[in-house]
Amino acid sequence: MLAFLLPLAKRIVVDAITRIPENEELGEKLVELCLLILKKAVALTKTEMDDELLAVVEKAILAREEEPADLETNNG
Repeated sequence: MLAFLLPLAKRIVVDAITRIPENEELGEKLVELCLLILKKAVALTKTEMDDELLAVVEKAILAREEEPADLETNNG
């Protein structure tokens, strides 16, 4: 049953994502959702490598969010 439903769910998600308009606020919400999904997936694997990879991804996203503020303080 899962083998049937998983591809169907994937197709629905992909179709929905292609219809999402380009919007910065929406993009941030999608990033938050992806992080939440990654955290749940990593919790299921119980491997240290996955935990480390998730930490690097979270750190990179936080650095991306802090970067514009850093540029503004350096220029002004």
